[in-house]
Amino acid sequence: MNIQEAEKIWNKLGQDDPMWAVLTDPDKKGGKWNAEQFFQTGRDEVGEMVKKLHDAGIDFQRGKALDFGCGLGRLSQALSNCFSSVDGVDISASMIEGARAFNHAPEKVFYHVNQKADLSMFPSATFDFIYTCICLQHIPARFQLVYISEFMRLLKAGGVAHFQTIHARGLRALVPDWFTEIYRKSKHRGKAYIPMYGVPVEHVLGAIRAGGGVVKVHEPSAYEQQWESRFSSDNFVVIKPTC
Repeated sequence: MNIQEAEKIWNKLGQDDPMWAVLTDPDKKGGKWNAEQFFQTGRDEVGEMVKKLHDAGIDFQRGKALDFGCGLGRLSQALSNCFSSVDGVDISASMIEGARAFNHAPEKVFYHVNQKADLSMFPSATFDFIYTCICLQHIPARFQLVYISEFMRLLKAGGVAHFQTIHARGLRALVPDWFTEIYRKSKHRGKAYIPMYGVPVEHVLGAIRAGGGVVKVHEPSAYEQQWESRFSSDNFVVIKPTC
């Protein structure tokens, strides 16, 4: 899958059932998410994340934050309560259109369509904090590693990145991505579907180190999803050293 194919899939999902495409609760499929409940999950998640960082003794500046793969802004709206400004980026124009419609803090939250395999729209050392969750896993592995490298470039000295990836396990680890892509396209008969891509942990760690980042936390995710039988999920907290 290339970036253009991914854009087509997520633009369609953003048109058809955007809240469910972000949070795939089977009971909410078909437009059944309530907007207040949907955005409350973002406030709960960000509050939990900030508490965990505080409990771990990880400090961060409350300046400029990036919400990568922002979708409808579920997390960037919550991040705006913690940071002076937030940029949300997403590959899907339909998702960004929805995020702008739900934006309750337009003076400090800004949404951007990014359909490049990098984040060159932003200069280096732009952000104090970068956050993304249940997003990278939907991007082909080679692009995930590029974006992780870009996170390192975009962090200011002393900045913190908090992101989540998955890695394949069991028999799934033996199946190449090109084979699963062919199977998925055949199974869904041209309809939009939500893809999943694992990246070995050692590859993630390599991209972090190459970008000058230092891993402060690496732990299994608290998320329990149906795909857990085929994939394991990892959370990373990375700091860009000040010297």
